[in-house]
Amino acid sequence: MKFKQLFTSFFLLLLTSLYAQTSKMQPTVHLHGRIQFDFEFLKRQNQSNWFNANEFRRVHLSVDGLLSPHFSYKVEVNIANATIGFRDVYLKYKGGKLGNFSFGSVLEPTGLDMATSSKYIPFFERAMLTSLQNFRWGAGFLYENYHLFKAHAGFQMSVTNNGKNSEGFKDVNLADGQNISTRFVAWPIFDSSQNLLLHLGVNYAHRPYKDLKFRPENHMGEKYHYIFPDAKNRQTVGFELATGYQSFSLQSEYKMMTLANNISKDYNAGSFYVLGSYFLTGEHRPYKHGAFGRVKPKTDVEHGGFGALELTARFSQMQFSNDVAAANPSNPAEVNNLTVGLNWYLTSHIKLMYNYILTDDKNPVLGNMTGHLLRIQMDF
Repeated sequence: MKFKQLFTSFFLLLLTSLYAQTSKMQPTVHLHGRIQFDFEFLKRQNQSNWFNANEFRRVHLSVDGLLSPHFSYKVEVNIANATIGFRDVYLKYKGGKLGNFSFGSVLEPTGLDMATSSKYIPFFERAMLTSLQNFRWGAGFLYENYHLFKAHAGFQMSVTNNGKNSEGFKDVNLADGQNISTRFVAWPIFDSSQNLLLHLGVNYAHRPYKDLKFRPENHMGEKYHYIFPDAKNRQTVGFELATGYQSFSLQSEYKMMTLANNISKDYNAGSFYVLGSYFLTGEHRPYKHGAFGRVKPKTDVEHGGFGALELTARFSQMQFSNDVAAANPSNPAEVNNLTVGLNWYLTSHIKLMYNYILTDDKNPVLGNMTGHLLRIQMDF
């Protein structure tokens, strides 16, 4: 009861502050969008036919702005599948050195790859490691503060439900439990003028049970589906490392998922990736508050230049314990994926991408899978 009274008092205080401040200024509105149009050509080593497909991977529309000096908002949806799926839909209170408080559909703080927007990740898909959480967003509460240790560290915490984003994150089974995520990051070395960076991070999440489904870093190929009989909940612990100097950057994460159960089974999955990025044209990957941002070519094609060229490579692995493998005999106990890519930034808002992927899932019949992925991306 005391918690409910405290929460109600805090909420009323926010509304009072909002009313007082909005009377002194007009709300602002900014329109944004994102389109990613993909082609995928996939083939198993021992199959003769290619899988050829295209899709709108993402079509995002959003509005954001200020309601007052301390209150901002954002409403972002994805309509790529001809259905509406919620992304960022929140009201945020910006408390300065006290941190920010967001209510609504928020980004869960679960790692560096997840924290970086799909507009800015150097590959088509995030690493397999990110499949160990439900979804990138959830409806609930988020606290974040990037002013720790003289603005060289940050802390995030979220409590979200288990609703589906395509159903407005409605959850009629809150008694089943919520997702609790925390993340602490630090950048003890950071010089934006030289792209000199050392990023360190650790994250933890506790979630209700859910089957694990993922693809090996492509979006239209085969999907693996793992079950964990008699499991009750999931816990994940992750570690982050990134470094950069001038045009080169290196990024890596490791995450372990453990599932509690009453039958003394060792249900766990471990995953890691290591990626490297190098700009042939001298640019770098900008960094701020525990995530990478928008690449800006030194001279884009609109101003007589060539744009920016980025070479990328990533190796990632997902590995399961013996008890998980025994419960899922038709699925691999280990999946390895190698991706090599080339990104051409015509401008800071238009990008062409190519990825070559090689997936080894120990399939003795079909063999390894190779893929060629092509994307045109624009955002505004």
